Amino acid sequence: MTLEELQLQVERLQAAQACRNIMGRYAYYHTAFRNKDYMTLWAQREDSYFKFPFGQYIGYDAIAHCYLVEHGDRDDPGMDVKLRGIMTMHQLDTEVLEVAADGKTAKGVWISPGHETFMRNPENVDPEKEPEKLKADPMWAWSKYEVEFIKDTDGSWKLWHMVLYPLFKTGYHEAWTEAASKVEAAINPEEKTEQKAPDFWQWSPTALYPADEPEPPLPYATAADMPHKIIVPEA
Repeated sequence: MTLEELQLQVERLQAAQACRNIMGRYAYYHTAFRNKDYMTLWAQREDSYFKFPFGQYIGYDAIAHCYLVEHGDRDDPGMDVKLRGIMTMHQLDTEVLEVAADGKTAKGVWISPGHETFMRNPENVDPEKEPEKLKADPMWAWSKYEVEFIKDTDGSWKLWHMVLYPLFKTGYHEAWTEAASKVEAAINPEEKTEQKAPDFWQWSPTALYPADEPEPPLPYATAADMPHKIIVPEA
């Protein structure tokens, strides 16, 4: 092994840990509703995108709109009231992560056994004046992540593409086979842009579980031959 090959091997090991840390930070920021911090993890590129049941967002600016405007940040005015009682935690496990042989991109998949709690307002009351009339709605929220990372021009690693595949989202006391899956709502619904939600596989008594949602990555050389590469959908 040459010195150059050894150096690249070390850089790829460092890259793998950097990508793991990105996903860990995502999970912590997401739970704390620190969306301004979360957006620092993304590559500011036009071909970055995020697809999940809430919608699909193509380009860094669209992703930022989703998180910073439609959902907002915990430090925004009034969010201390809107976020009371809300807890969304998406754990990450069953990792398969591969860094390209050239050390410029990486891809990973995770299963996420999460849980969420949102506060519902069935009587449409003022939450500051009558918080006792709000109803907590706890639910299981299991999903799978398919994520591609890219090495930025400054040498740091960033999120490039992310797809969140839903498994089920149901009340904690309900069987996922008997309850309709719930899709999260925007914290600021008046700011929701029209972003068509992609079609995802859903369980039914006659549905066959997909073989490749997502496809665990295998070793690969460059982004050009990234295995089962996520294809950017039409806007």
